[in-house]
Amino acid sequence: MADAELSPKARIAVHRIMGADSLTAVANWMDEVRGTPEGRSMQRWHFVTTKVCGRGEPTCKDGNCVTDRIEWARDALKSGSRADALKALSVLVHLVGDIHQPLHAADNDDHGANGVVVLNRTCAEFGSRSPTACKLHTYWDTNLVKIAARGQAEKAAANAWSKAYGPLPVTDTDAPETWAAESFQLATHTAYRFEGFACRQKHLGFEVTDEYDAVGVSTIQSQIAKAGKRLARMLNAIFA
Repeated sequence: MADAELSPKARIAVHRIMGADSLTAVANWMDEVRGTPEGRSMQRWHFVTTKVCGRGEPTCKDGNCVTDRIEWARDALKSGSRADALKALSVLVHLVGDIHQPLHAADNDDHGANGVVVLNRTCAEFGSRSPTACKLHTYWDTNLVKIAARGQAEKAAANAWSKAYGPLPVTDTDAPETWAAESFQLATHTAYRFEGFACRQKHLGFEVTDEYDAVGVSTIQSQIAKAGKRLARMLNAIFA
């Protein structure tokens, strides 16, 4: 989706940095290196901790969270430094996606719903060869996206969701803190809105319903559309 909305200047710039034609070439790099020392050093970059029950103030220790690292990546690309360009672009592409997944911006003392089990579904964890008991976080990462795509090819789904969403409002912002606050509100009203939810309780289990899935699919489609459009707008501004 972001590829489709890149300006000619931005497209040339990102191609030079990546040596590839599509942003998908770097989109999963942060997940692919999770088991390496570099990956472990970036572990906290994927999310920002905001408590579902309480004041809801985000916590970002030493700048190691998704909001601050998006800013770092944007600034690194703006500086024009060739040394950090590939890493900065890879981080920016990945984290703009992550910050729009509601459970990357909300926590119920369960590691962003990794302590909640969906009893009537299985999920394939990233890098896993076989489905396992489904964590709620993974359910939002993977299963709901597949349901939303309904068997379409990725480009076809992206085109359909982009068209359905339309252009970003003129009042839309490039502030990652605002994006995280949006995702937090969605998490409290969608992802964490299930029967049996309780504040600050790990190891909860519940069965998803058709209604839960319908709300989740609608949320996923809208959030992916916003993420793609916002990423393109950010890159277009950087390489204007």
